[in-house]
Amino acid sequence: MIFDCRVIRLLFVALLFICTNLSAEKYAGEIFKMGAGVRNFALGRTGLTDAESPAIAYWNSSLLLVQQYNTFELMHAEEFNGLLKYDTFSGSIGRYNRIGFTLSRIGINDVALTRLPNEDLEPGEDNRPYQYKTVNNTDYILYLGFARRLGKVPLGITPKVVYRNLANESAYGFGVDLTAHVQPNDHFKFGLRIRDIIPTQIYWGNGTHESVNTGVDVEMRISTKVVVMPVRLFINGEINTEAIKENSFVNIGDVSLDPHLGVELILHPTVSFFTGYDIENFTTGIGVTYNQFLLNYAFEQNSKLDNSHRFSIGYRWR
Repeated sequence: MIFDCRVIRLLFVALLFICTNLSAEKYAGEIFKMGAGVRNFALGRTGLTDAESPAIAYWNSSLLLVQQYNTFELMHAEEFNGLLKYDTFSGSIGRYNRIGFTLSRIGINDVALTRLPNEDLEPGEDNRPYQYKTVNNTDYILYLGFARRLGKVPLGITPKVVYRNLANESAYGFGVDLTAHVQPNDHFKFGLRIRDIIPTQIYWGNGTHESVNTGVDVEMRISTKVVVMPVRLFINGEINTEAIKENSFVNIGDVSLDPHLGVELILHPTVSFFTGYDIENFTTGIGVTYNQFLLNYAFEQNSKLDNSHRFSIGYRWR
């Protein structure tokens, strides 16, 4: 009963922060929703209950208390036909006081800036725009994960720092995520993440300011066997408060819900097959362990934009 009360309190806090932050800027937090970890991308962008993920600081820092090894992973991804580059360096380390980290870079290179030969005239046949230089748009985000127990409930806290450099403007910001998980038995695990429980504030060099909406993610993992093959099923709900209507699965007012599903088939102790559903796109991938090295590949089919590919190499040790 003590556990149940604490979980209810966490959910109440989540709803409280949602209700008090509906006025934050729409889409200001999109750069924090890119996900991390190739296996998690292949699993439909689930990960709140995945202690196998090297990107544990991004997903759920409370899992540091049950992760049984140190690890790191280098990931490279190309989105939108290679226009957007997404790289992360993730890991966790420590025996007693463990810490997790994820450092990500989101980059769009060689963006063309144009001018008119005569700024006083409208564009036309005799006044065509010309490219006068190219710029790079880059975001850097650092997540640091820490975990402690509140009674029997593992809690995680993840401060995050962001630096943005878009064309000729730069910005910096800071926020905090709160996470928790419980595992009543070997078959079920539940995870909770309150994104931006301290809302991330982004300050631009030109004096403008953005605030990121608070959001909540919940996830259930079911572990079972099909014949003799271990199988893990991940069911995730992403709750946003940005009045997303056309591109959301379900919405009520400013609050929307998007589903994420993942299935991991452990074909062999060294080989896993992944598949999933990421809002409206299907994902798949494979993970291979060779000695202490980790190799992962993920693919997402996207009919509206373009397909995405992610690769990673990692290492783990006890």
